[in-house]
Amino acid sequence: MARLHIDRRYFTQAEKSWVSFETSPGLEKTKAGIYGRCVPCITSLYEQLKEGRTEIRLGAAYECWKVVVLVAGTDECIEFLEAFEKNYLGDGEVRGRFGSGEEGRETKVIVFNAEGEEERDRLYGQVSACAAAINPRWSVSFHRACKELYHDLLADSRSWSESETIKRPEMVATVLGRIRKMLFWEREEAP
Repeated sequence: MARLHIDRRYFTQAEKSWVSFETSPGLEKTKAGIYGRCVPCITSLYEQLKEGRTEIRLGAAYECWKVVVLVAGTDECIEFLEAFEKNYLGDGEVRGRFGSGEEGRETKVIVFNAEGEEERDRLYGQVSACAAAINPRWSVSFHRACKELYHDLLADSRSWSESETIKRPEMVATVLGRIRKMLFWEREEAP
């Protein structure tokens, strides 16, 4: 039976807004996904926006799905992951993260990564059942791509095609700034 492994920084109490988890002990799939898929995807979006395009070619973002559980705090994240591992993991593989991108935010999310609709549907069913068994008030949803980048530009991901017209051009500068910070191209100034 597979097990979930959590980024060791969680156990050292190091400040971290996101904590990765997956079935591989060294988080190899997470690391490979970040450098082999996420960074190129985000870089492509950045380059398209810098060129002034009004239509974005989604590339890998089109098949990248996130299944998300909204919970009250970090303890609930761990409670959910323990139950998911015990009751739904079996011999399968999963990877994701939990926490919040906003410092000091009380609520947290658990995000499972899925590549393609079949994996999204399987995970959504398992995650929904697990959440309902623990706390029926927890909200479970799914969406395409990185919400903090693509959704502010393109709106609801359920209607996207592989190329999408920017629906909110006033957000381009904001998203470019987020990408620069994500990829450490621009450091935030200390107050």
